[in-house]
Amino acid sequence: KGVYKGYVTDLAKEYLDTLSKEDLSQVEVYSCGPHPMLEAVAKLARDYNLPCQVSLEEYMACAVGGCAGCVVEVQTDDGPAMRRVCVDGPVFDAQSVFS
Repeated sequence: KGVYKGYVTDLAKEYLDTLSKEDLSQVEVYSCGPHPMLEAVAKLARDYNLPCQVSLEEYMACAVGGCAGCVVEVQTDDGPAMRRVCVDGPVFDAQSVFS
């Protein structure tokens, strides 16, 4: 007992389902981890209409934005854009990365 075996999103969903609408309105989601997990967390947050921020794990060769080795595509109000994780992140709004 005390150890959960399964996906973190399944456990989070179980918890979120116990909350009232008022309590749910106070929830924000923050996540870091591998890309597939972040994508699943972003979907969960979208399903519950929760704000969500993710910390991306990308290789950063120079760490100052010069090499563009850590670039990811994000959705902006002006359409898709490329952002450097080392300079513009590593934390991004989940829905801008996983839309």
